[in-house]
Amino acid sequence: MLKQGTFELLFLGLCFVILQFWWIRLTIKKGRTMDVDKWGQWSTQKKEDQMEITKKRLEKIFRS
Repeated sequence: MLKQGTFELLFLGLCFVILQFWWIRLTIKKGRTMDVDKWGQWSTQKKEDQMEITKKRLEKIFRS
């Protein structure tokens, strides 16, 4: 009834659809927050902002 390889093709198709939804979700999330890069990691912009805040705080301490 079912030809050989039908389940394998269905499995690959299901994996493809799941990955597409995952990719679209990450793209939308990045568009809203700009904190996630294409691999789902926090972007370096947030780290740079944190470093800038720390730098200003330390400069303020050393000036006193």
